[in-house]
Amino acid sequence: MATLLTASQQAAGRDLLSQFDCLEGYVPGEGSLEPVLVMVSEAPGKVEAEVGHPFQGPAGSELNRWLAELSLTRDQIYLTGAVRSRPFKVGATGRKSDRRPTRAEVEASAPWLDMELRQLHDRLLVPLGNTGLQRLLGPKVKISAVHGQLIQAPIRQWSTQDQAFELSASNYSIFPLYHPSYSRRFKQILPTVEADLAALKQVLQTNQWD
Repeated sequence: MATLLTASQQAAGRDLLSQFDCLEGYVPGEGSLEPVLVMVSEAPGKVEAEVGHPFQGPAGSELNRWLAELSLTRDQIYLTGAVRSRPFKVGATGRKSDRRPTRAEVEASAPWLDMELRQLHDRLLVPLGNTGLQRLLGPKVKISAVHGQLIQAPIRQWSTQDQAFELSASNYSIFPLYHPSYSRRFKQILPTVEADLAALKQVLQTNQWD
C-alpha cells in the first residue's frame, strides 16, 4: 500500500514517540493515492502498532465487511487518522490498554494529516467516530448527531505560527460514520450503521458529493 507521506515526514511523525510517554508504534496513512474516499479514524490499536498498518485487528475485520457492502476494497480507499501511534495506558497489573488520544497528541500529529488531506481535497472524507470527526470539524460536533449525513464544510487545519487550529479556506465533502470498533461492541447500533452504509453507497453511486 502507498502513502502520501514522504520518508522524512514519516520520520518526523515517529519523533513524536520521544515527546509523549504513552504512545507506541507508528502507522502512516496508506491506500490508493487516487482514492474513492478517505477514512479518517482515531489512532492505531495494539495490533496496528505492532504491524505498522491501519485496521488490522478486530475493527479491521468489521471495516472489511463495511467495504464489501460499499462494493469497495482497501486498494480503492485511503486510510489515515488523527494520531499515528497507539495511545495506551498502563493498569495496576502493568498491562497496557488502548485509550483516547489527548488533545496535545492530536495537535502534535495534526501537520501530517493536514499534508495528506490537502492532497486529497477533492475526495470524500469519511471520519470514523468522534475523534476523527472532531479532528475535522471541532469538539462541539458529535457523531451521534451527524452520522450518515453528507456535510459540506471547511475543516480544521493546524497553524504552526498560531499554535491553534484554523478553518480551511475551502469546503470539504464529509460523510461521518460510527467507528467499526463501536459497532462491534454495541450490536444495537448495527441497524443504524447498515442504514448509514446504504446512504453512503448511494452518495458514491450518484456522485452527490462531487
